[in-house]
Amino acid sequence: MTTLKFTYRSGQRPLDGFTLKRGVGQGGFGEVYFAVSDGGKEVALKLLRGHTDAELRGIGHCLNLKHTNLVHLYDLRTDSRGEKWVVMEYVFGESLSQVINRHPNGLPSELIREWFGALCRGVGYLHDQGVVHRDLKPANIFLEHGHLKVGDYGLSRRMSSSERGELTRGVGTPHYMAPEIKNGNYGRSVDVYACGVILFEMLTGQPPFDGETAAEVLMKHQLDTPDLSKVPAVVRPVVARALEKDPTKRFSTVLELARAVDAVYGGERREATAATLTAVHALATSPKISAADTVVDERLPLPVRTLNPKPAVRPPSFRGRLADLVGGLAITPAVCLVSTAPWALLQSTNSWSLLGRVFLVSTALTWAVVLVGRFPGRNDRNTWGRRAFQLLAGLGVGVLAFWLDGWALPTGSGTASSRDLVFWSGHRLSPEAFSIGVRYLFYFGLATAACRWWLATDRNRRERVRIFPIAAALFWGVVFLFLWPWESSPAVAGLAPLMIAAVASQVVSPWAGTNEKDKR
Repeated sequence: MTTLKFTYRSGQRPLDGFTLKRGVGQGGFGEVYFAVSDGGKEVALKLLRGHTDAELRGIGHCLNLKHTNLVHLYDLRTDSRGEKWVVMEYVFGESLSQVINRHPNGLPSELIREWFGALCRGVGYLHDQGVVHRDLKPANIFLEHGHLKVGDYGLSRRMSSSERGELTRGVGTPHYMAPEIKNGNYGRSVDVYACGVILFEMLTGQPPFDGETAAEVLMKHQLDTPDLSKVPAVVRPVVARALEKDPTKRFSTVLELARAVDAVYGGERREATAATLTAVHALATSPKISAADTVVDERLPLPVRTLNPKPAVRPPSFRGRLADLVGGLAITPAVCLVSTAPWALLQSTNSWSLLGRVFLVSTALTWAVVLVGRFPGRNDRNTWGRRAFQLLAGLGVGVLAFWLDGWALPTGSGTASSRDLVFWSGHRLSPEAFSIGVRYLFYFGLATAACRWWLATDRNRRERVRIFPIAAALFWGVVFLFLWPWESSPAVAGLAPLMIAAVASQVVSPWAGTNEKDKR
C-alpha cells in the first residue's frame, strides 16, 4: 500500500494555535490533517493547494452554514507563509465508500433508507442556501456512530449568475458527474444526478458506469443507459428517473428524490409489519405449528411461520476459496484445449506445432491471470498495483512463447559473432534472437497488463462468461501487434492465447451466480 507523503509531520505547528497530530487525507485541493487546538479542541485542518479567489469565496459562502448532516466549517485562516487553511469539524468514523466496499452486493435496505435520507437532507439544505456541492461521492460522505455527514462542500459554488463563468471549469469525480456538466451547467440538477449514482452504488455495491480512463467514464455518462438489472425491482423506477440524461426529466430536488426512496422502503416496511400480524393471527388459530416451524423477527418479537426458509448465504472460507482456486487451475488445460480446437479450422494440416504452442501459452496465461486476479484489491480505484503484477505475469508468458518458438541459447563458439551477448554460463544470445525475445516480452507483457483480468475472474461478476473481456483482449492484442515478431511467428500465435485466456479464466474462476441477488 502506498504511503501518503504530507507537507507537515506530527507535532508541527504551521498554523498558530493548532498542533498537528497526523495526516489523514490528500486530494486535488490540498491536504487534511487531524489537529488539536491549544485549548484541546480536536479539529480537521485542510491546507489549500492551488486555490483561487473563486475557491476562497466558495469557502466563505459555507462558513456559517449549520446542519446536522453537514461537516461544520469553523474558520478560514492564513499562516505566516501566506498559505490558506480551513478549520473544520473532525468526524470520528469512516466514509460511506469504506462501508460500501465491505458490502460489494449492496447495503441493507434499512441503512439505505436512513442514510440516503440524511444525505439528501444535508444536500437539500445547501441548495436552500443557494449552494451546489458539485463533488458528491461516497468518499466525501462520513459516518460517525451511524450519523451521516456530508463533507468537502467548502469548495462548492453559489448558484448565481455572477459566478457563471467560473463554473464552467470541470470539477468533480467522473463516476458521479452529470451529463450536462459538458455544457458548463452546475445547477442543483448535477447534485440530484450524483445522489442517484450514490443510491445506485448503495444498492449494488458499484457505480453504474466504469472504464479504463476518466474520459471513457464521462462518455458513458453522456451516451450509455445504465444497467439497472442489479437494482431491486421495487426501487428501479426511482433510480432510473434520478439518472435521466435530461435534467428536466429527473427529480426537481434531492428532497423529492429522498421522499421517493422513503416511500418505497417505507411501503415495504408497512407490508412486512402487516404480514407479521397476519402470521401471528394464523398462529393463534392453528395449534399444530411446532417451534421448529417458526423464526423470530427482530423488529417485532413475535413468531412468524416460515415455509422453506432460504439458508443464509455466507462468504466462502479460506479453505473453500483455496479449493476453488486449485480446482480451477486443474481444469484450465482442458478448457484451453477445447478453446484451441476452433483455431485448427484456420490452420493448414502442417500447423499442428503452432496449435500446440497456442495451447501451451494459453494455459500458462490463464494460470497467471487467475492467480493474479485472486490478489486482494484496494479500497480505492487505483488499479496500477494489479496491472504491475499482470505486467510481470505477461513478461513470463512472453519468455515461454519465445522459448516455444524454437529460440535457444547455444553454447560454444561454433558460429559465434562478436556481436553476440555472452552470459557468464557460456551461453550466447545473438542480436536477432535478442530483438525477437524483447518483442515477445513486450507484446505479452503490455497486452496482459492492459486487460482488467480481475473483473473477468471476480466471484460476483454479473455473468459466468461475458463477451466484453474477450473483446477487450482482442482489442489490446491488435493494438500491440506492432511489437509482434512477424518474421518469427504468425500473429495468431499472439492473438489466440489472449482470447483463449479471456474465455478460460472466466470459465475456471468461481462464480456466485444469482445467490447474492436472492439475499435482497
